[in-house]
Amino acid sequence: MSDEQRRRVPAEGARVRAEMPVEAAGRRGRNVRKPFGTREQKLAYPDREGYHRHWFNDEPGRIARAQDAGYTQVDDDSGKPVSMTVGVARGGGALIAYLMEIPMEWYREDMAAQEAQQQELLAQIRQGRVPGGPTGADRNAQYVPRDVGITIREERR
Repeated sequence: MSDEQRRRVPAEGARVRAEMPVEAAGRRGRNVRKPFGTREQKLAYPDREGYHRHWFNDEPGRIARAQDAGYTQVDDDSGKPVSMTVGVARGGGALIAYLMEIPMEWYREDMAAQEAQQQELLAQIRQGRVPGGPTGADRNAQYVPRDVGITIREERR
């Protein structure tokens, strides 16, 4: 057999491994093989019943604002905060994200308040008013007359 033919034919051990069932071919104790290079969620972490979890980037003031809103850091089995490198920070170093959680009740209240703000803004836009819009003499120089309003077609997801 020439050197070129030897390079094309897999070694005896490789052939045996390819024919073995997935469980036996894997490492000890691993039952399910996950192929390398498949799509996966990089920031996946197990849910905790009754809590909403969110990743916060460690940018100045962001973690403190999350804590002020009621979020607490999620700790791993060793008691350290769960974190992941997610990019490059402004200074060129690693940008770290921390996993934090809030009780689901508080999260729903926050989302309801956010939705109320959005609905108020949409109502103002429909009426031709814009928050922080024209004042003084400019108040009468609006694109949409006050009594006409604006029509917005909403599509819910």
